[in-house]
Amino acid sequence: MSKKLLAYFIIFIASWGVAHELSPFYSYSDFKDYTSILLNVAGMVFTIMGIWIAFIYPNALNRLVDPKIENVDFSETLHETKRLESIVASVLKSAMVVVCIMLLFLGKILLAHTSFYIGNIELIKSMVLAILLVLSYSLIEAVGHVIIANVMFINDLHTKREDREADDSI
Repeated sequence: MSKKLLAYFIIFIASWGVAHELSPFYSYSDFKDYTSILLNVAGMVFTIMGIWIAFIYPNALNRLVDPKIENVDFSETLHETKRLESIVASVLKSAMVVVCIMLLFLGKILLAHTSFYIGNIELIKSMVLAILLVLSYSLIEAVGHVIIANVMFINDLHTKREDREADDSI
């Protein structure tokens, strides 16, 4: 976890440095368009992975519905535990992207007409661009996890089908 946060921090610092040197000239309209794309992708990841959690791991739902169950057991295999970690991480990443975008827009509303904003607009725009690059990287990872989860699901289906066919032939 700390290695991942360090990687995000390094990406942010590097992006901010490059963006600041390039003096970004993007419009507020460009910013809104791109954040809209990020929000759509985050919503897609959040929805798809939420469905995965709900349908692939019914123990979690049983835990919520049945108060008699004291512990949810995902420890059947390391494989399933790793898959669950990946799915939950993708949901958390997409949620964090949404929160960060909300905070960026709130900052715009609160600071846009202040002397601080006007005096430091290039610095702020380069920082916002760096934040958007980190959020983009995070969502690219999350979409990758969506793809991997789907491929693993198909592989599991084929394995179970082959096992069933082997059992039926015996």
